Amino acid sequence: MARRVVAALCVAAALALLPTRRARTPSLLSAKTVWTFDEARDYARSFGFGSKDEYVDYRCPGAYALPRDPVAAFGDRWTSWEDYLGLVEVVTRPGFEQVLFVEMGWGADQHGQNATKACVRAARNAIEFNSIPSIRKLVPNGYEGMKLAVDLAVPEAYHGAIDVDAVEAVFPYGAVSIQLQPGGAEFSSGIAIPAMGDRGDALVVALCCVTVGY
Repeated sequence: MARRVVAALCVAAALALLPTRRARTPSLLSAKTVWTFDEARDYARSFGFGSKDEYVDYRCPGAYALPRDPVAAFGDRWTSWEDYLGLVEVVTRPGFEQVLFVEMGWGADQHGQNATKACVRAARNAIEFNSIPSIRKLVPNGYEGMKLAVDLAVPEAYHGAIDVDAVEAVFPYGAVSIQLQPGGAEFSSGIAIPAMGDRGDALVVALCCVTVGY
């Protein structure tokens, strides 16, 4: 009997000396999740991850770990990494390698229904309060490599009367492209003055959006 007790004590002592297996810490490894997509997205955004790689490398201990592979975890409910992490998605305009900034302005011609005047004023309004002294460092080849895409929103009835060259002359630098689209506005000025070229009381308003880049 004594021998059995001694043997049992020896076995227990030996087992105590063996290295213990660490319990696996729950992390982002599991494709299964207790979260709904909306809950997981809100929680993921709260961490402020700057990229997909940051999210995947993060270890979140506990039973409520977010899945490392949310694409597989949420299936058809998945949208995009930008949406899931709340990242800003920058869309580059066709024809541009890089968009640097976007400027907006408006202009009107109160008498004479001259849409060109309205457009010229809108273009000037878009750029006249800006100074970009570092353009030579920002744009390859400086001003010669700069691109300007000018979008003008004007009532469609006036498109045929707009002098595009006059609008282009507003911009002293860069390769300028101009596109017209329906928009702007036509209001009543409340008075028609034939001496100022009025054919009615219409007041023409133009909107201008200038995209600058290279």
